[in-house]
Parts: sequence; C-alpha cells; structure tokens
Amino acid sequence: MSAGRRAFAVALASFACACGPTGGGAPPADPPAEAVSAAVSAESSASAEATALGPVHELTVTDLDGRTVSLAQFAGRPMIVEIWATWCGPCRRNRQLINDLKKEFPERLVVIGVSVDSKASLVTNFLRSNPANEHEFMATPEFMQLVATRSTSNAIPKTMYVNGRGQIVDVSEGVQGAKWVRAMAKNLK
Repeated sequence: MSAGRRAFAVALASFACACGPTGGGAPPADPPAEAVSAAVSAESSASAEATALGPVHELTVTDLDGRTVSLAQFAGRPMIVEIWATWCGPCRRNRQLINDLKKEFPERLVVIGVSVDSKASLVTNFLRSNPANEHEFMATPEFMQLVATRSTSNAIPKTMYVNGRGQIVDVSEGVQGAKWVRAMAKNLK
C-alpha cells in the first residue's frame, strides 16, 4: 500500500459523525439569507479571473463500479456535493433532507453523493433501499485533500457547494437546515 493510500485510509478511518458518537443532536440553525448571498457573491467576485475549469472540475472520483470519473463533466453546472458514509446517522438525515428538496432545485443544479465508505459494495447495498442522488461516487485521496483545504475537521456529513466554474463556495458540516440548502441552491451560479 502506497504512503498516499495509507494516509487516505487513516483519514477515512478517523472520520466521525458531526453530531457525536450517538448521532444525536439538533441540526444547526439556519443563517440569515443575507449570509448565503454574501458567501456566494464573495466567491463569485473573487473568481472573476477563473480559468475554464476550477479546482473541483480537476478532480476525479470513482464510480460504484470502480471506474475513474472526472468531475469536469459537470463544468458549467453548480453542484451540491454530499460527503457521507452509510454508517453515519446524521449523513442519512442530511441525504433525506436534500432528496426531499431536490424538486425545488433549479434544473441546472446537480446533486452528487461522494461516500467515504471503505467499499463501494456498502454504498450499493445501502442505495437498494434508500434514495440515491443522480450521481453517486466514492471519495479519492485527491478529492479529500481538496475538501481538507476548506474544512479541516474530519466530521461528516459535509455538504460542499460548488459554483459552475468548479470553485467551492462553502463547505458546511452536519445536518443542513432546509432554508440554508434552498438558499444555496437558488444562489449558486
């Protein structure tokens, strides 16, 4: 096992659900709508000189059949990326919330699940009886390295909001509030 893969395995093993070992706790309070607009606007103005592909588009993940997939296929489309695991209770609640809200999202928005589970078969089995996103992938070391540049905590779930230029607008931890997810979905460009 290479040093990079070993470090990735250690990082995956150390992930903990954001609400603690029991998975309890209430979702965080929704921030004011102005905070959402400010976060999206600040990221947009800071990226006026962006290249065709942003950092998220330069990443690859693995599909559930083990094939490498480039996130560049989503260039031009904003994304909500759920970082989750099948064993994580708060992750399941966050996935259910986002699934319930999907019908309200703009058509241009793509929702992607990226699992940190150790095996794709765990995700495949989970998805047989639970709602799935349009795209479900497995995390790669490079994907997790980029996430760590925006969120140093090992907690999951994480929800990463990415604009159409492939730039991370926000990484939120824990079960998201419906108002926050709706506002971010509406304001991502």
